[in-house]
Amino acid sequence: MNLKNITNLFIMFCVCGFIHVQFSQLRAAEAEQSGTVRSSVRGGDCVKCHESIVLTLQRMGKAHRQLCLDCHQGHPPADMEIVPSCSRCHREGPHFALPGCLKCHTDPHQPLEISFTRDITAPCLACHKQQSEQLLANPSIHSKLACSACHTFHGQIQPCQNCHLPHSDTMGRESCHGCHKAHMPLVVAYGENIVSEDCGSCHKDVYEIMAATWSKHRKVPCVQCHAGRHAMIPRCQDCHGEPHPLEIWAKFKECADCHGVAHELWATKASKNKFAEKN
Repeated sequence: MNLKNITNLFIMFCVCGFIHVQFSQLRAAEAEQSGTVRSSVRGGDCVKCHESIVLTLQRMGKAHRQLCLDCHQGHPPADMEIVPSCSRCHREGPHFALPGCLKCHTDPHQPLEISFTRDITAPCLACHKQQSEQLLANPSIHSKLACSACHTFHGQIQPCQNCHLPHSDTMGRESCHGCHKAHMPLVVAYGENIVSEDCGSCHKDVYEIMAATWSKHRKVPCVQCHAGRHAMIPRCQDCHGEPHPLEIWAKFKECADCHGVAHELWATKASKNKFAEKN
């Protein structure tokens, strides 16, 4: 930068500074007469000096977007205390009773751009009560972690694979959520769209037996019989009703006495026909 540019820059700062002082002195004089600066300043005035802040408010301000003069009810030098406490507006509810708002909400002009420090939990639970109840009622290793261990910024949902290996190579980023909820991961529940291959990644022996059998059960998805929750074992009668006369039930108390386990039906394979052995 040459001397001419430096001189011009110096002049510009001097002129801007002089104008700002004159403006402030004018506002101070008005404040003495009227008791407030706010009455002589309009919302459109703020952008003249604070352009970047106003633009941030317009893009990210949410409920703060139009509140320049509601929050800043004065201007230096007439009023030097121009940054209000958050509690002036935010009073109702347990979350607003927490101290240190600016630890997470670091910029009031974009209040929902929330940054977390390490080991943040209590402030999160003040709003996210359902997640808190799930963690407490269903203890797991997740219950021992701080919220910020997984959620490093507000609204973040990390892929499970960042910490956990998938059950199989066929599982994608969203596969885990089909059976596991992050705040109660050991309560395994699933919908009707879970493919049998996903079940087979853990229940390998059963899956291989089913794949090898030639009975109709081979084509039945795992979740059709084991519906809704993990380890649910249905009654055969739920699908098959009562296919045999009472004389058969008098001799054989359980379906498995003749048919074996549902994953490999004995009576459909002559080499393992237990009914023939008992007669």
